[in-house]
Amino acid sequence: MNRTLCWFSIIACSASLLFWSSARAVNSQETVKPAVGNATEPARLKVETGRVVIEVTLKGTIEAEQTTEVSIDAKSWSSPLTVKSAVAHGTEVKAGDLLLELDTTKIDQALSDLQLERELAEITLQLARDELPLLEQSLPLNLAATDRDKQISEEDFQRYNDIERQQQLKSADFLLKSRMQMLEYSREEFKQLQKMYRDKDLTEETEEIILKRQKNEIEQIEFGLESLRLQEEREKTLDRPRREQAMKTGLEKQRLAWKKAMGSLPLELNQKRLALQKQETERVRLEERFQQLQEDRATMNLRAAQAGIVYHGQAERGQWNTATVTGRLRRHGVIQPKEVVMTLIPTQMLFVRADVEEKDLHSLKVDLTGRAVPTGFPALKLNARLASLSQVPRTAGHFDARIALDIPAGEKRIVPGMTATTRFVTYRNEHAVLVQTPAIFHDEGSDPSYVFLVTNQGPVKTIIETGEVTGGKTEVLSGLKGGAEILATRP
Repeated sequence: MNRTLCWFSIIACSASLLFWSSARAVNSQETVKPAVGNATEPARLKVETGRVVIEVTLKGTIEAEQTTEVSIDAKSWSSPLTVKSAVAHGTEVKAGDLLLELDTTKIDQALSDLQLERELAEITLQLARDELPLLEQSLPLNLAATDRDKQISEEDFQRYNDIERQQQLKSADFLLKSRMQMLEYSREEFKQLQKMYRDKDLTEETEEIILKRQKNEIEQIEFGLESLRLQEEREKTLDRPRREQAMKTGLEKQRLAWKKAMGSLPLELNQKRLALQKQETERVRLEERFQQLQEDRATMNLRAAQAGIVYHGQAERGQWNTATVTGRLRRHGVIQPKEVVMTLIPTQMLFVRADVEEKDLHSLKVDLTGRAVPTGFPALKLNARLASLSQVPRTAGHFDARIALDIPAGEKRIVPGMTATTRFVTYRNEHAVLVQTPAIFHDEGSDPSYVFLVTNQGPVKTIIETGEVTGGKTEVLSGLKGGAEILATRP
Protein backbone atom coordinates (compact mmCIF):
# COMPACT_ATOMS: atom_id res chain seq x y z
CA MET A 1 0.00 0.00 0.00
CA ASN A 2 2.75 2.43 0.94
CA ARG A 3 4.70 1.50 -2.21
CA THR A 4 1.60 2.22 -4.35
CA LEU A 5 1.12 5.66 -2.76
CA CYS A 6 4.79 6.46 -3.36
CA TRP A 7 4.60 5.65 -7.09
CA PHE A 8 1.37 7.68 -7.37
CA SER A 9 3.09 10.71 -5.84
CA ILE A 10 6.07 10.47 -8.23
CA ILE A 11 3.79 10.31 -11.29
CA ALA A 12 1.79 13.29 -10.10
CA CYS A 13 4.93 15.43 -9.63
CA SER A 14 6.25 14.54 -13.08
CA ALA A 15 2.97 15.53 -14.72
CA SER A 16 2.99 18.87 -12.88
CA LEU A 17 6.54 19.67 -14.07
CA LEU A 18 5.73 18.78 -17.68
CA PHE A 19 2.68 21.07 -17.67
CA TRP A 20 4.67 23.98 -16.20
CA SER A 21 7.45 23.62 -18.83
CA SER A 22 4.93 23.62 -21.68
CA ALA A 23 3.31 26.75 -20.38
CA ARG A 24 6.69 28.58 -20.25
CA ALA A 25 7.92 27.59 -23.74
CA VAL A 26 8.86 30.54 -26.04
CA ASN A 27 8.09 30.52 -29.78
CA SER A 28 7.92 33.07 -32.63
CA GLN A 29 4.56 34.28 -31.44
CA GLU A 30 3.87 34.97 -27.81
CA THR A 31 0.73 36.58 -26.44
CA VAL A 32 1.65 39.49 -24.20
CA LYS A 33 -0.59 40.61 -21.39
CA PRO A 34 -0.83 44.37 -20.82
CA ALA A 35 1.02 45.65 -17.79
CA VAL A 36 -1.08 46.07 -14.66
CA GLY A 37 -2.38 49.63 -14.36
CA ASN A 38 -1.85 50.42 -18.08
CA ALA A 39 -5.35 51.46 -19.10
CA THR A 40 -4.34 53.11 -22.44
CA GLU A 41 -3.64 50.77 -25.34
CA PRO A 42 -0.52 51.72 -27.43
CA ALA A 43 -1.07 53.25 -30.84
CA ARG A 44 -1.36 50.87 -33.75
CA LEU A 45 0.57 51.03 -37.03
CA LYS A 46 -0.38 49.55 -40.37
CA VAL A 47 2.18 47.26 -42.01
CA GLU A 48 2.62 48.77 -45.48
CA THR A 49 3.58 47.36 -48.84
CA GLY A 50 5.67 49.59 -51.02
CA ARG A 51 8.81 50.19 -53.05
CA VAL A 52 12.34 50.17 -51.64
CA VAL A 53 15.17 51.65 -53.70
CA ILE A 54 18.68 52.11 -52.26
CA GLU A 55 21.06 54.41 -54.13
CA VAL A 56 24.73 55.24 -53.63
CA THR A 57 25.79 58.63 -54.96
CA LEU A 58 29.44 59.19 -55.84
CA LYS A 59 30.92 62.56 -56.76
CA GLY A 60 34.19 62.60 -58.65
CA THR A 61 36.41 64.11 -61.33
CA ILE A 62 36.49 63.14 -64.98
CA GLU A 63 39.84 61.79 -66.14
CA ALA A 64 41.25 60.18 -69.29
CA GLU A 65 42.35 56.57 -69.44
CA GLN A 66 45.47 57.38 -71.44
CA THR A 67 47.45 60.56 -70.79
CA THR A 68 50.87 61.63 -71.99
CA GLU A 69 52.92 63.69 -69.57
CA VAL A 70 55.24 66.18 -71.24
CA SER A 71 58.62 66.89 -69.69
CA ILE A 72 62.24 67.36 -70.67
CA ASP A 73 63.52 63.87 -69.92
CA ALA A 74 67.16 64.99 -69.75
CA LYS A 75 69.74 62.30 -69.10
CA SER A 76 72.71 64.59 -68.49
CA TRP A 77 71.52 68.20 -68.43
CA SER A 78 70.42 69.27 -64.94
CA SER A 79 70.42 73.07 -65.10
CA PRO A 80 67.21 75.15 -65.34
CA LEU A 81 65.74 75.62 -68.80
CA THR A 82 64.52 78.89 -70.31
CA VAL A 83 61.26 78.88 -72.26
CA LYS A 84 61.06 80.51 -75.70
CA SER A 85 57.45 79.55 -76.48
CA ALA A 86 54.71 77.17 -75.30
CA VAL A 87 51.19 76.36 -76.44
CA ALA A 88 48.39 77.75 -74.30
CA HIS A 89 46.47 75.71 -71.75
CA GLY A 90 43.47 73.99 -73.34
CA THR A 91 44.86 74.05 -76.89
CA GLU A 92 43.77 71.14 -79.09
CA VAL A 93 46.76 69.82 -81.03
CA LYS A 94 47.52 67.16 -83.61
CA ALA A 95 50.32 64.61 -83.51
CA GLY A 96 53.61 66.31 -84.39
CA ASP A 97 52.57 69.84 -83.40
CA LEU A 98 55.17 71.89 -81.50
CA LEU A 99 54.29 72.06 -77.80
CA LEU A 100 57.35 73.62 -76.17
CA GLU A 101 60.45 75.41 -77.50
CA LEU A 102 63.40 76.14 -75.23
CA ASP A 103 66.43 78.41 -75.40
CA THR A 104 69.42 76.18 -76.26
CA THR A 105 72.25 78.72 -75.87
CA LYS A 106 73.62 77.22 -72.65
CA ILE A 107 73.42 73.60 -73.72
CA ASP A 108 75.02 74.43 -77.08
CA GLN A 109 77.93 76.07 -75.22
CA ALA A 110 78.18 73.03 -72.95
CA LEU A 111 78.34 70.76 -76.01
CA SER A 112 81.12 72.89 -77.50
CA ASP A 113 83.12 72.78 -74.26
CA LEU A 114 82.58 69.06 -73.94
CA GLN A 115 83.79 68.52 -77.50
CA LEU A 116 87.08 70.26 -76.67
CA GLU A 117 87.33 68.18 -73.51
CA ARG A 118 86.83 65.02 -75.57
CA GLU A 119 89.65 65.98 -77.95
CA LEU A 120 91.99 66.83 -75.08
CA ALA A 121 91.13 63.60 -73.29
CA GLU A 122 91.86 61.63 -76.45
CA ILE A 123 95.33 63.20 -76.76
CA THR A 124 96.09 62.62 -73.07
CA LEU A 125 94.93 59.04 -73.37
CA GLN A 126 97.09 58.40 -76.42
CA LEU A 127 100.16 59.81 -74.64
CA ALA A 128 99.49 57.51 -71.69
CA ARG A 129 99.09 54.55 -74.03
CA ASP A 130 102.43 55.34 -75.69
CA GLU A 131 104.22 55.94 -72.38
CA LEU A 132 103.23 52.72 -70.65
CA PRO A 133 105.16 50.28 -72.91
CA LEU A 134 108.25 52.45 -72.57
CA LEU A 135 107.95 52.39 -68.80
CA GLU A 136 107.50 48.63 -68.85
CA GLN A 137 110.67 48.24 -70.93
CA SER A 138 112.71 50.73 -68.88
CA LEU A 139 111.75 49.31 -65.48
CA PRO A 140 114.33 46.47 -65.45
CA LEU A 141 116.97 48.84 -66.87
CA ASN A 142 116.28 51.43 -64.18
CA LEU A 143 116.35 48.79 -61.46
CA ALA A 144 119.68 47.45 -62.78
CA ALA A 145 121.16 50.98 -63.02
CA THR A 146 120.10 51.79 -59.48
CA ASP A 147 121.59 48.54 -58.24
CA ARG A 148 124.79 49.23 -60.16
CA ASP A 149 125.09 52.76 -58.75
CA LYS A 150 124.78 51.39 -55.22
CA GLN A 151 127.38 48.76 -55.92
CA ILE A 152 129.83 51.34 -57.35
CA SER A 153 129.38 53.58 -54.32
CA GLU A 154 130.02 50.71 -51.95
CA GLU A 155 133.11 49.60 -53.92
CA ASP A 156 134.51 53.15 -54.02
CA PHE A 157 133.99 53.61 -50.31
CA GLN A 158 135.53 50.25 -49.52
CA ARG A 159 138.58 50.94 -51.73
CA TYR A 160 139.06 54.36 -50.17
CA ASN A 161 139.08 52.90 -46.67
CA ASP A 162 141.26 49.96 -47.59
CA ILE A 163 143.81 51.55 -49.95
CA GLU A 164 143.36 55.11 -51.08
CA ARG A 165 143.12 56.81 -47.69
CA GLN A 166 146.42 55.42 -46.52
CA GLN A 167 147.99 56.09 -49.91
CA GLN A 168 146.87 59.70 -49.79
CA LEU A 169 148.48 60.08 -46.37
CA LYS A 170 151.76 58.60 -47.68
CA SER A 171 151.69 60.81 -50.77
CA ALA A 172 151.25 63.94 -48.66
CA ASP A 173 154.11 63.00 -46.38
CA PHE A 174 156.31 62.08 -49.32
CA LEU A 175 155.56 65.35 -51.08
CA LEU A 176 156.47 67.35 -47.97
CA LYS A 177 159.62 65.34 -47.54
CA SER A 178 160.59 65.91 -51.19
CA ARG A 179 160.13 69.64 -50.88
CA MET A 180 162.25 69.72 -47.74
CA GLN A 181 164.96 67.75 -49.56
CA MET A 182 164.83 70.14 -52.49
CA LEU A 183 165.25 73.03 -50.08
CA GLU A 184 168.15 71.35 -48.45
CA TYR A 185 169.80 70.61 -51.83
CA SER A 186 169.35 74.19 -52.96
CA ARG A 187 170.84 75.63 -49.83
CA GLU A 188 173.83 73.29 -50.03
CA GLU A 189 174.36 74.17 -53.66
CA PHE A 190 174.21 77.88 -52.80
CA LYS A 191 176.83 77.44 -50.15
CA GLN A 192 179.10 75.59 -52.56
CA LEU A 193 178.71 78.31 -55.14
CA GLN A 194 179.54 81.02 -52.60
CA LYS A 195 182.57 79.12 -51.47
CA MET A 196 183.75 78.56 -54.98
CA TYR A 197 183.35 82.17 -56.03
CA ARG A 198 184.80 83.52 -52.78
CA ASP A 199 188.24 82.08 -53.53
CA LYS A 200 188.54 84.24 -56.65
CA ASP A 201 189.65 87.84 -56.46
CA LEU A 202 186.93 89.16 -58.68
CA THR A 203 183.38 87.86 -59.20
CA GLU A 204 182.36 88.01 -62.70
CA GLU A 205 178.98 89.29 -63.70
CA THR A 206 177.82 85.83 -64.76
CA GLU A 207 178.73 84.38 -61.44
CA GLU A 208 176.66 87.05 -59.70
CA ILE A 209 173.72 86.12 -61.81
CA ILE A 210 174.12 82.43 -60.94
CA LEU A 211 174.27 83.15 -57.25
CA LYS A 212 171.24 85.42 -57.43
CA ARG A 213 169.26 82.82 -59.30
CA GLN A 214 170.17 80.15 -56.77
CA LYS A 215 169.13 82.39 -53.93
CA ASN A 216 165.76 83.08 -55.57
CA GLU A 217 165.24 79.38 -56.07
CA ILE A 218 165.83 78.80 -52.36
CA GLU A 219 163.25 81.44 -51.51
CA GLN A 220 160.71 79.89 -53.88
CA ILE A 221 161.27 76.45 -52.40
CA GLU A 222 160.93 77.84 -48.89
CA PHE A 223 157.68 79.56 -49.81
CA GLY A 224 156.38 76.44 -51.56
CA LEU A 225 157.29 74.35 -48.54
CA GLU A 226 155.45 76.76 -46.26
CA SER A 227 152.36 76.58 -48.50
CA LEU A 228 152.57 72.81 -48.64
CA ARG A 229 152.66 72.59 -44.87
CA LEU A 230 149.59 74.80 -44.60
CA GLN A 231 147.84 72.74 -47.30
CA GLU A 232 148.74 69.50 -45.53
CA GLU A 233 147.45 70.86 -42.25
CA ARG A 234 144.14 71.85 -43.93
CA GLU A 235 143.93 68.46 -45.63
CA LYS A 236 144.29 66.62 -42.34
CA THR A 237 142.03 68.80 -40.24
CA LEU A 238 139.32 69.90 -42.73
CA ASP A 239 139.29 68.55 -46.26
CA ARG A 240 139.91 64.86 -45.61
CA PRO A 241 137.34 64.51 -42.76
CA ARG A 242 134.79 66.39 -44.85
CA ARG A 243 135.49 64.25 -47.90
CA GLU A 244 135.21 61.07 -45.89
CA GLN A 245 131.93 62.25 -44.35
CA ALA A 246 130.62 63.18 -47.81
CA MET A 247 131.52 59.73 -49.05
CA LYS A 248 129.70 58.11 -46.14
CA THR A 249 126.66 60.33 -46.70
CA GLY A 250 126.71 59.68 -50.43
CA LEU A 251 126.88 55.95 -49.86
CA GLU A 252 123.95 56.07 -47.42
CA LYS A 253 121.93 58.15 -49.87
CA GLN A 254 122.73 55.73 -52.64
CA ARG A 255 121.57 52.83 -50.49
CA LEU A 256 118.35 54.68 -49.64
CA ALA A 257 117.83 55.54 -53.31
CA TRP A 258 118.33 51.89 -54.20
CA LYS A 259 115.85 50.76 -51.55
CA LYS A 260 113.31 53.35 -52.69
CA ALA A 261 113.77 52.41 -56.34
CA MET A 262 113.35 48.71 -55.64
CA GLY A 263 109.97 49.42 -54.02
CA SER A 264 108.69 52.47 -55.87
CA LEU A 265 109.58 51.80 -59.49
CA PRO A 266 107.31 48.72 -59.79
CA LEU A 267 104.60 50.61 -57.93
CA GLU A 268 104.94 53.60 -60.22
CA LEU A 269 104.60 51.31 -63.20
CA ASN A 270 101.47 49.75 -61.74
CA GLN A 271 100.21 53.26 -60.97
CA LYS A 272 100.64 54.17 -64.61
CA ARG A 273 98.72 51.06 -65.63
CA LEU A 274 95.84 51.91 -63.28
CA ALA A 275 95.92 55.54 -64.37
CA LEU A 276 95.61 54.40 -67.97
CA GLN A 277 92.64 52.21 -67.09
CA LYS A 278 91.05 55.15 -65.30
CA GLN A 279 91.63 57.38 -68.31
CA GLU A 280 90.07 54.74 -70.55
CA THR A 281 87.01 54.57 -68.26
CA GLU A 282 86.76 58.34 -68.03
CA ARG A 283 87.01 58.56 -71.79
CA VAL A 284 84.07 56.17 -72.15
CA ARG A 285 82.06 58.12 -69.58
CA LEU A 286 82.93 61.38 -71.28
CA GLU A 287 81.71 59.93 -74.55
CA GLU A 288 78.50 58.78 -72.88
CA ARG A 289 77.99 62.25 -71.41
CA PHE A 290 78.52 63.80 -74.81
CA GLN A 291 76.04 61.42 -76.44
CA GLN A 292 73.49 62.00 -73.66
CA LEU A 293 73.92 65.76 -73.91
CA GLN A 294 73.36 65.55 -77.66
CA GLU A 295 70.19 63.56 -77.00
CA ASP A 296 69.13 66.13 -74.39
CA ARG A 297 69.70 68.86 -76.95
CA ALA A 298 67.39 67.07 -79.38
CA THR A 299 64.57 67.11 -76.80
CA MET A 300 64.61 70.86 -76.30
CA ASN A 301 61.81 71.23 -78.85
CA LEU A 302 58.92 69.02 -77.71
CA ARG A 303 56.24 67.88 -80.13
CA ALA A 304 52.92 66.17 -79.53
CA ALA A 305 53.15 62.37 -79.60
CA GLN A 306 49.41 62.10 -80.28
CA ALA A 307 46.37 64.26 -80.86
CA GLY A 308 44.61 65.68 -77.82
CA ILE A 309 44.10 68.66 -75.55
CA VAL A 310 47.07 70.31 -73.83
CA TYR A 311 46.74 70.84 -70.09
CA HIS A 312 49.42 72.81 -68.29
CA GLY A 313 50.90 70.97 -65.33
CA GLN A 314 50.27 67.52 -63.90
CA ALA A 315 47.13 65.94 -62.49
CA GLU A 316 46.79 63.99 -59.24
CA ARG A 317 43.43 62.23 -59.06
CA GLY A 318 41.98 64.77 -61.48
CA GLN A 319 43.32 67.80 -59.62
CA TRP A 320 45.67 69.96 -61.72
CA ASN A 321 48.58 72.12 -60.61
CA THR A 322 48.09 74.34 -63.65
CA ALA A 323 48.35 77.60 -61.71
CA THR A 324 51.87 76.82 -60.54
CA VAL A 325 53.10 75.97 -64.04
CA THR A 326 51.32 78.29 -66.48
CA GLY A 327 53.12 81.38 -65.13
CA ARG A 328 56.46 79.81 -66.08
CA LEU A 329 55.36 78.58 -69.52
CA ARG A 330 55.91 81.97 -71.10
CA ARG A 331 58.86 83.62 -72.84
CA HIS A 332 61.91 83.73 -70.53
CA GLY A 333 60.09 81.57 -68.01
CA VAL A 334 62.17 78.91 -66.23
CA ILE A 335 61.35 75.22 -65.86
CA GLN A 336 63.35 72.28 -64.52
CA PRO A 337 64.47 69.11 -66.35
CA LYS A 338 62.16 66.13 -65.72
CA GLU A 339 59.45 68.48 -64.45
CA VAL A 340 56.04 67.61 -65.90
CA VAL A 341 54.97 70.91 -67.42
CA MET A 342 52.17 69.69 -69.68
CA THR A 343 49.84 66.74 -70.05
CA LEU A 344 48.46 65.72 -73.42
CA ILE A 345 45.00 64.22 -73.01
CA PRO A 346 42.93 62.54 -75.73
CA THR A 347 39.22 63.30 -75.69
CA GLN A 348 38.24 59.62 -75.76
CA MET A 349 38.09 56.89 -73.11
CA LEU A 350 37.09 59.09 -70.20
CA PHE A 351 36.18 57.87 -66.72
CA VAL A 352 35.19 59.30 -63.36
CA ARG A 353 37.48 58.88 -60.37
CA ALA A 354 35.58 59.04 -57.10
CA ASP A 355 35.95 58.36 -53.39
CA VAL A 356 33.73 55.69 -51.83
CA GLU A 357 32.94 55.94 -48.15
CA GLU A 358 33.57 52.81 -46.14
CA LYS A 359 29.88 52.56 -45.15
CA ASP A 360 28.91 52.06 -48.82
CA LEU A 361 31.40 49.28 -49.61
CA HIS A 362 28.99 46.44 -48.82
CA SER A 363 26.46 47.58 -51.41
CA LEU A 364 28.83 48.28 -54.31
CA LYS A 365 30.15 45.63 -56.68
CA VAL A 366 32.36 45.87 -59.76
CA ASP A 367 30.37 46.09 -63.04
CA LEU A 368 27.41 47.68 -61.27
CA THR A 369 25.72 50.07 -63.72
CA GLY A 370 24.33 53.50 -63.05
CA ARG A 371 23.92 57.02 -64.40
CA ALA A 372 26.51 59.83 -64.42
CA VAL A 373 25.54 63.48 -64.71
CA PRO A 374 28.26 66.05 -65.54
CA THR A 375 28.04 69.05 -63.23
CA GLY A 376 28.31 71.49 -66.11
CA PHE A 377 25.63 69.75 -68.21
CA PRO A 378 22.94 68.44 -65.85
CA ALA A 379 20.64 67.50 -68.74
CA LEU A 380 23.22 65.04 -70.06
CA LYS A 381 22.69 61.55 -68.61
CA LEU A 382 25.55 59.17 -69.31
CA ASN A 383 25.53 55.42 -68.83
CA ALA A 384 28.12 54.49 -66.21
CA ARG A 385 29.71 51.29 -64.93
CA LEU A 386 31.76 50.71 -61.79
CA ALA A 387 34.98 49.54 -63.42
CA SER A 388 37.08 49.01 -60.30
CA LEU A 389 37.03 49.45 -56.55
CA SER A 390 40.16 49.38 -54.44
CA GLN A 391 40.45 46.71 -51.79
CA VAL A 392 42.45 48.88 -49.43
CA PRO A 393 41.58 52.42 -48.32
CA ARG A 394 43.23 55.31 -50.13
CA THR A 395 42.83 57.43 -47.03
CA ALA A 396 41.15 56.65 -43.72
CA GLY A 397 37.57 55.60 -44.47
CA HIS A 398 37.76 56.28 -48.21
CA PHE A 399 38.35 53.88 -51.12
CA ASP A 400 39.22 54.61 -54.74
CA ALA A 401 36.63 53.94 -57.46
CA ARG A 402 36.91 54.18 -61.25
CA ILE A 403 33.67 54.64 -63.13
CA ALA A 404 33.63 53.99 -66.88
CA LEU A 405 31.52 56.37 -68.97
CA ASP A 406 29.61 55.69 -72.17
CA ILE A 407 29.92 59.02 -73.98
CA PRO A 408 27.98 59.31 -77.23
CA ALA A 409 30.00 59.72 -80.42
CA GLY A 410 30.44 63.36 -81.33
CA GLU A 411 29.98 64.61 -77.75
CA LYS A 412 32.89 67.05 -77.36
CA ARG A 413 31.72 68.99 -74.31
CA ILE A 414 32.94 66.48 -71.75
CA VAL A 415 36.65 66.91 -71.06
CA PRO A 416 39.00 65.83 -68.27
CA GLY A 417 38.98 68.04 -65.21
CA MET A 418 35.19 68.37 -65.09
CA THR A 419 33.21 66.89 -62.23
CA ALA A 420 30.28 64.50 -62.35
CA THR A 421 27.82 62.83 -60.00
CA THR A 422 27.10 59.13 -60.45
CA ARG A 423 24.16 57.30 -58.93
CA PHE A 424 24.08 53.55 -58.53
CA VAL A 425 20.93 51.64 -57.54
CA THR A 426 22.32 49.02 -55.21
CA TYR A 427 18.97 47.51 -54.12
CA ARG A 428 15.40 47.49 -55.46
CA ASN A 429 12.22 45.77 -54.17
CA GLU A 430 8.94 46.80 -55.76
CA HIS A 431 6.77 44.88 -53.26
CA ALA A 432 8.51 45.33 -49.98
CA VAL A 433 6.83 44.93 -46.58
CA LEU A 434 7.61 48.11 -44.67
CA VAL A 435 7.41 48.90 -40.96
CA GLN A 436 8.10 52.14 -39.12
CA THR A 437 11.61 51.64 -37.78
CA PRO A 438 10.79 52.75 -34.16
CA ALA A 439 8.18 49.93 -33.95
CA ILE A 440 10.90 47.29 -34.22
CA PHE A 441 12.44 46.19 -30.94
CA HIS A 442 15.49 44.30 -29.73
CA ASP A 443 16.17 42.75 -26.37
CA GLU A 444 19.48 43.49 -24.74
CA GLY A 445 21.91 40.72 -25.49
CA SER A 446 19.67 39.22 -28.15
CA ASP A 447 20.05 39.41 -31.93
CA PRO A 448 16.50 38.77 -33.22
CA SER A 449 14.28 41.75 -34.07
CA TYR A 450 10.59 41.61 -33.21
CA VAL A 451 7.33 43.57 -33.31
CA PHE A 452 4.07 43.32 -31.36
CA LEU A 453 1.49 41.97 -33.79
CA VAL A 454 -2.13 42.87 -33.01
CA THR A 455 -4.36 39.79 -32.93
CA ASN A 456 -7.81 38.95 -31.54
CA GLN A 457 -6.11 37.42 -28.52
CA GLY A 458 -4.09 40.62 -27.96
CA PRO A 459 -0.54 41.77 -28.84
CA VAL A 460 1.73 38.94 -29.88
CA LYS A 461 5.52 39.25 -29.82
CA THR A 462 6.57 38.23 -33.34
CA ILE A 463 10.16 37.60 -34.51
CA ILE A 464 10.94 39.20 -37.90
CA GLU A 465 13.82 39.31 -40.37
CA THR A 466 14.75 42.85 -41.43
CA GLY A 467 16.28 44.15 -44.64
CA GLU A 468 17.12 47.64 -45.86
CA VAL A 469 16.27 50.82 -43.97
CA THR A 470 15.15 53.92 -45.89
CA GLY A 471 13.09 56.99 -45.13
CA GLY A 472 12.47 56.01 -41.49
CA LYS A 473 11.07 52.65 -42.52
CA THR A 474 12.57 49.18 -42.37
CA GLU A 475 12.04 46.44 -44.89
CA VAL A 476 10.67 43.19 -43.37
CA LEU A 477 11.85 40.12 -45.23
CA SER A 478 9.92 37.54 -43.23
CA GLY A 479 7.59 37.34 -40.21
CA LEU A 480 4.99 39.91 -41.33
CA LYS A 481 2.64 40.53 -44.22
CA GLY A 482 1.28 43.71 -45.64
CA GLY A 483 -1.93 44.99 -44.07
CA ALA A 484 -1.26 43.63 -40.59
CA GLU A 485 -1.29 45.88 -37.56
CA ILE A 486 1.45 46.24 -34.98
CA LEU A 487 1.92 48.30 -31.88
CA ALA A 488 3.93 51.49 -32.16
CA THR A 489 5.41 51.01 -28.66
CA ARG A 490 5.89 48.22 -26.22
CA PRO A 491 2.59 47.15 -24.52
